[in-house]
Amino acid sequence: MQLAELLFVTANQGKLREAEAVLGCRLAHRGLELDELQSLELEEVVRHKAAEAYRLLRAPVLVEDTSLELAGLAGFPGPLVRWLLASVGPAGICRIAGCFENRSATARCIAFATDGVAEAVGAGVVTGTIVESPRGRTGFGWDSVFAPDGGGGRTFAEMAEAEKNAISHRHKAFEALRDSLTARE
Repeated sequence: MQLAELLFVTANQGKLREAEAVLGCRLAHRGLELDELQSLELEEVVRHKAAEAYRLLRAPVLVEDTSLELAGLAGFPGPLVRWLLASVGPAGICRIAGCFENRSATARCIAFATDGVAEAVGAGVVTGTIVESPRGRTGFGWDSVFAPDGGGGRTFAEMAEAEKNAISHRHKAFEALRDSLTARE
């Protein structure tokens, strides 16, 4: 399985842009909304998403998903952050984090490829803090509320795209996936 033969399945253009920037190539992609398993286990969510994409497309696929784990909530919302964001928005995530003494958070990403038989996986983790209120104008999702450690206190949304892509959880996951695929050649 090679990167060039994978179909990146995402309806999120921000994720597509970041993946292409990190991998340094254009990706064939398909914007499908997949039935997502609701679980606090990110790898379980990603494996289900990949199986669903492969079932629908019958072609080698690449999927990814992220998790935002708030220390004050013992890791919640994790992979369910999409739904929390849809419900309360970025400002709501900041308010929730503000209820706890510890505002630290962990951003995780798993990129997963399968051709129906073989699998390749890459994982990325970045620690940081949930800021008091959303900041910044770039990025998407919860980028405006997460300030990664080593980022000078700035949120992902306050960074230039190239700067974010150099340190993000998604960057680490896609690099690890690329390494995994290259090791198989």
